[in-house]
Amino acid sequence: MRKLLVIILVLIYSSVYAQKWGWETGVNYVYSTPVGNMGQTIQQAHGVDLNYGLVTPNQHVALGLTLGFSQYGKDKSNEEFTLDDGTKAPMDIIVSSNIVTLMTYSKWYLLSQGPLRPYLVGKLGYSYFGTNLYIYDQNDRDHCEPVDNDVLSEDGTMVGVVGAGVKFDVGSIFKKLRKNLLYIESSINYTRGGQVRYMNAGDDSNTTGHQHNASTNTDAVMADFVNTQTQIVHQHHVGTQYHNNVQMTELRFGVSMNFSR
Repeated sequence: MRKLLVIILVLIYSSVYAQKWGWETGVNYVYSTPVGNMGQTIQQAHGVDLNYGLVTPNQHVALGLTLGFSQYGKDKSNEEFTLDDGTKAPMDIIVSSNIVTLMTYSKWYLLSQGPLRPYLVGKLGYSYFGTNLYIYDQNDRDHCEPVDNDVLSEDGTMVGVVGAGVKFDVGSIFKKLRKNLLYIESSINYTRGGQVRYMNAGDDSNTTGHQHNASTNTDAVMADFVNTQTQIVHQHHVGTQYHNNVQMTELRFGVSMNFSR
């Protein structure tokens, strides 16, 4: 099986090299807006993604991989925390909710050259939703290393993306820069996926004014802390977990480079 896989990879590489395929790479700022039931339970996400792909000799098609990281929630509070040696101290409690995606993509360029290159894109991959609890010493202002941490929620699902965008050739303005090398680009995408468990920190209302009970599948997430006056251990509500299908629209802005032989 391993020998067969190596042979297939060698054949693919030989074919790509023989046809003088090029390659492209880029980085994008990503602004994601949840829609549907997901849009009633979590806020917008801000993040970044990286992509790398092979480009056909005619410059009309690119195939590659993209890796993205976004944060859709960060809640900070202060609680009395019991250390491993039994002592208690006030700590900064940070609940961070993030999305990590790994996808393959296929991009179809409607124009192979010119200052503006519009394109269509399709992606298929996996999206991971995770929420982590970090406990930091108040004296550690930079929050270099947590005193303790825990995973409050994690889940993932397959997702698909369709979208459209346009690339602008910077070389068409700066004559000393080779054309078809450096681009500024933007795109709009729609993401749809299977059902996933994810968490929103804080109370049960969001910025849109809707109540979170619009989603029927919810679970309260609790954490144990110590009351500063009574020293009694109590459970503190740190967020709510939801079960919904992934639905998002995305705006992307970034830069990319094209390297062709």
